[in-house]
This record gives sequence, C-alpha cells and structure tokens, in this order.
Amino acid sequence: MIEVDIHTKPISPETKIYVVRPGPNYRFFDQFIDNNFVGPDLPDLGLHAFSDISDIADLADRVARSMAIRKYVLGGSQGDAPPFDLQSYSDVPSSRALSQFLRLVRAYLGTMKQGDLVIVPPANFRGFAQIGELIAPPHAAADLTVATYPGLPLTGRKVRWLASIERAKLPAQTLDALQKPSPLFLLTQSAYRGIFRRAYGSYATADEFGTRFEVSAETYQTIDDFLIQAFFNFVTANTARVSLGQTELLGLREGAFSGEGVAPDLYTNVNSPGGLSLKSAVVTPIVIAVMLALAVAVGPDAYAAAHGGTLTIGNSLAPAGDACVAQVNEQVMTQLQLLGYDAWAEACEVARKAAERTGISTTVDVKK
Repeated sequence: MIEVDIHTKPISPETKIYVVRPGPNYRFFDQFIDNNFVGPDLPDLGLHAFSDISDIADLADRVARSMAIRKYVLGGSQGDAPPFDLQSYSDVPSSRALSQFLRLVRAYLGTMKQGDLVIVPPANFRGFAQIGELIAPPHAAADLTVATYPGLPLTGRKVRWLASIERAKLPAQTLDALQKPSPLFLLTQSAYRGIFRRAYGSYATADEFGTRFEVSAETYQTIDDFLIQAFFNFVTANTARVSLGQTELLGLREGAFSGEGVAPDLYTNVNSPGGLSLKSAVVTPIVIAVMLALAVAVGPDAYAAAHGGTLTIGNSLAPAGDACVAQVNEQVMTQLQLLGYDAWAEACEVARKAAERTGISTTVDVKK
C-alpha cells in the first residue's frame, strides 16, 4: 500500500490572524515562544473558571488590580505595594487605560477563537517572528509565570507554533503598526494567504487553494527552475484535461509547453534556501504537490499502484469526507491511470532530477 497524506489545512472564512506584541519592548518574546503562550501583560488576573468571559462579573476590578501591580513592578517597586484584595479596586473610576486593557483581555479570552493564528514578532528587525495557532477555545485560559512578576502569572492562551517569518518581511502595514504601542491588532487581510502558506504549507479556503514547496539547496540555477516549472506545467495541463473529461493526456515534454489549463500564480523566493508557492482558484496546486511527491518518493511504481488499488489519498488535517481530498484523489488517480507507464516514468525522471539538484519538497507525506 502507498498512503498519501495531502496535509492540507481547510481554512474557515471566519479565521483571523492577529499580531501579538509580547509585552512592551518585546520583553516576553522568549518566554512566550518557549512556553507556547500568548497573552496580555497583566499579572495576577486570578480568573476563576468561566464558559464566557462575560461570566467574570468583577473583570474590571481584576484588570485594575493587575494594572496597579504592573505599574508598581515596572516602576521599580518604589513605595507601598498596591493592595491585593479586589475590594480595593471596586470603586476605581473608568479611564482610557482601563478601557483599553479590558478590551485586550476580552479579545484574548473571548474574541480570539480556537484555530485563529497569531504572529509574535521579535524586537530585532532582522529576527524571526513566530507564527502559531490557538489550540484551545477562549475559556481554556492558560497561565505563564515570568521573572518580571514573581508568583504573579500572566493569563492568556496556549499556542502551537507552526512556522517563522523574518520580521522585515511582514507586510508594510504591519511594520508601521508595530511602531505604535498597540499590544494586539489584526493582520491586514491581503496578507492572510501568504501566512497560511507559510504556516501550513498547503491550505484550502472557500475560493483558493495554495501550497508551498521548500528548496533546500544552497544554489538555484536556471536549469533547476526549468525542470521544476516543466513538471508544474505538465500537471497543470493534465489537470485541466481531466476536469474537461478528456481521456488523452499530455506527456512531460508536451505538457511543459502546452499552456493548457489555469496556471497557478507563482511566488518565488529561493534565496538559497527558500521556497516556491502556488495559489489558484482551482485545486491544481495541491494536485501538483501530490504528483511531485509521488514522482520523487515512489517513482514509476505509482502507476501500478493507481491501477491496482493500492494507492490511497487522505488528509490528516481535515475531517472525513473532505471535498479537497475528493478532488485531489480524482485528479491524481485519473492522471496516473491515463498517462501510461512510459509517460509517467519520464515525468518521474525530471521530478527526481529536480529534487536531487534543489532538494525541493512539499508538505505531502507519502508512506510505502
């Protein structure tokens, strides 16, 4: 049996991406990353269990206490320490700062959903921001003790780190926003798809499919790019033919120059090492990734597996019955069955040569 996991993340239209500042001057960056945590710079909120953040009737008092502790500690702990009993803060008048911190807590523990992504930038402009996914619902709050506030933990959310991106390569609007003291803000919507590709490798939204190919070689030459693009174009042309119900497919040489099909948008950043990214309104990028993975990992034997029923395709990142899996399965099986052994073997030879020269790989997992 040959088992293929397309490892493609289905993205809900409601998914948001937040940029999280890890404390003023980014002082908690290492602690957040090392402990899979994000949260506001508010010590000792001391929240009891809740199903919705609105259940915390004395939230304003708790935030006011945290603000007082924070101010005292960051001010060098001069003078009398602020009281710890909440009653002392029940009559604290509303202020702009209190309102802002309340909104921040409600965002972390109410608005931000399980599955939303966060980007945590470092202080260093040439450092790497971390991209993570919130792994639990808002009411599953987590605590983190930091040296700044001994015994007085921060309260926030648990994160699964997925990838990193150089801070300098974040969108210009995001870099501009980081010049201001805002502790939490939404990433500009136009940058979402690039972050999805970086985080998951392959993804599927309601109107777009995208995938990323890693290139690990220290050099990347024109012949390398030619081999890779020839394979991409070959699969693109045949994906279009299968979609139209045609039974005569193109070989590698014909497909590379045919121009048939909706060619995916290509984004290249092969700065030794780097990567190639594809996106399209149709499933072609994922089909390309699977065909490339099969060509490199299995080779010509994938032809026999498709004919003999020993090739299966699934998606560990999606529930059973995923529509993307069905489309990819139909395309891959049909192409392998219609190509013929010789045509598929020729394509495998080109794919393997490209992989040997560039180290190109996908997030698709092939198990034999």
